[in-house]
Amino acid sequence: MESSDILAMVAIGTALLSAIYSYRLSRKAHRVATYYGVIGLLRELDKTFIEYPDVRPYFYDGKPVDVDGPTAYRIRAVAELVLDTFEWIWHRQKELNTNGETGWRAYIVDMFSSSPALQQHYASSTSWYPGITRLIADRAVVLHAGAAAPSGGGTVGRRGPDRGDGTPDGVPRQERGA
Repeated sequence: MESSDILAMVAIGTALLSAIYSYRLSRKAHRVATYYGVIGLLRELDKTFIEYPDVRPYFYDGKPVDVDGPTAYRIRAVAELVLDTFEWIWHRQKELNTNGETGWRAYIVDMFSSSPALQQHYASSTSWYPGITRLIADRAVVLHAGAAAPSGGGTVGRRGPDRGDGTPDGVPRQERGA
């Protein structure tokens, strides 16, 4: 075997080891970034509940939502934030830690089960949350009476070009802030 052949084999081996190391390092960096993304989302939820403590009972204590109450819009906005966060967590939970799946599942299902506000928002927007839909179906979560199960997989067009502000169709324009 010539020295050029040996050098080529060493170069190939070095390149292969370098690729393996880079791949492992990249996977670890991705897991860390995903973890800190979840922590950031949960921190935003915590800040929301600290800034608006009046909405917390609608998410943790099972308080029913008064759709005409003075905080109804805020409660709906927080419900969307919570469900968006849950959907992201559930979508990424495999990347976070396979051992933590049970904990994430329990957290999401427990909060969802105890919150009519989350259930009402979910019922009007089921198609936005495919991960949550699978999770609550797997866990046989029973919706509260005020959050009737959606027909047809959620509201269509609510975030479309004519409704880009995210408010329900029954809300007059002046109340949407436009």
